[in-house]
Amino acid sequence: MLEFCRILLPLVAVLCFLWAAWNCAVRVLFPSKAGVAPVATGQTPLWKPALLCLGAGLVVQLLFVIWACRRGTYDSVLEALEAQFYGNTDARHYLDLAAYGYGTGEAFPEQYLMIVFFPLFPGLLRLLNVFGWFDYRILALVVQLPLFCAAGTGLFALVRRQYDEKTAWRTLVLLVISPASVFFWAPMTESLFLALSVWYIMALQKGYWGRAAGLGVLAGLTRAPGGLLSGLAFLYLFQNWRRNGKRPPVASLPAMLAPALGLGLYFGLNAAIYGRWDQYSVFQWEHWGQKLGLFTDTIRYHLSYLQLWWDDNRSAAVWICLAAVICIMLAFGLLAAAARQLPASWLGYGLAYLVVVMGATWLISGPRYAVALFCLPVALAALLRGHPRVTWGVASALFACNVAYTIAYLSHQPIY
Repeated sequence: MLEFCRILLPLVAVLCFLWAAWNCAVRVLFPSKAGVAPVATGQTPLWKPALLCLGAGLVVQLLFVIWACRRGTYDSVLEALEAQFYGNTDARHYLDLAAYGYGTGEAFPEQYLMIVFFPLFPGLLRLLNVFGWFDYRILALVVQLPLFCAAGTGLFALVRRQYDEKTAWRTLVLLVISPASVFFWAPMTESLFLALSVWYIMALQKGYWGRAAGLGVLAGLTRAPGGLLSGLAFLYLFQNWRRNGKRPPVASLPAMLAPALGLGLYFGLNAAIYGRWDQYSVFQWEHWGQKLGLFTDTIRYHLSYLQLWWDDNRSAAVWICLAAVICIMLAFGLLAAAARQLPASWLGYGLAYLVVVMGATWLISGPRYAVALFCLPVALAALLRGHPRVTWGVASALFACNVAYTIAYLSHQPIY
């Protein structure tokens, strides 16, 4: 049975990818005359989706604090949080980078390896704490609330502009209850990256080229897939050219190239510290066996480890292997199912994003990577339009998975 799954599931994933990629190519090369629908009057003010995001974040972070304090005896809430969470995820690395920066020394353990983490989030923490008034353990947690509010309101506004208000609300709710949404409120980069991504696309679609360029550079400095936003911009501008017969303005070129520039600046940081632009990839391979691969291989090796670990390491089998396989299959399946309902540029970006992040040679954070891909909840929300009962069923299932995933994360299961 396992051997059959190791053949069937990669094949299904490839077929989903090919179907979605074909639709993307056709719609870019031969676009319809209909563009983005005009924004309707009487819109919901953005403070309402922001309030939803803030409320959800406060609930989850309060759960963090209560859970941490009840799991042991600590002298302070900070000690409880550090012992329960920061020491078990990449959060501690971002905090160390904010406090000490990059380098080849030992200002903190394994400082020389920390170049594998992108600079914008720790740089933001350092900027907010320029006078040293705050403890980074608290600051890194608190800053997630406004960051996710920015991400949620940006996604809401973007989807409303493309579809309608009901779809925008549905998308936002699906995002909040997604199984790995817990990472939006932990000291990680998901909220920051999602916020920069959606507001970059919004600026691009409105023709705010300078704003788009600035946001694009920042996205490229936040995470590696940020550079893929240049591809999204290219598809969007090329499709508009094909549709309207008018070349994009010269000012759109910097906006299109900005995310790639941000990624290039990160490469420059590697070169400045180590004398090699891709030093991060050397460390990733030497210390974690990590490099780019094929998502089909990811499915195969996780199925093999799932069988190997099922009896003696079931936590890893479930929360690393099974979660990764389900995540990959659902992500490609969603994009394929919504291939004709998503804007072509969003679809192309989503496919490229999944190919890059899910093709890692040792993928242990698949759900966390997927939750920052804005077009996944959009695709699901678009598919659920006109199906209220199905929507309630899907939302209930997602929320149940969210609760299970969050409890597993709080219980120190292998969720990274």
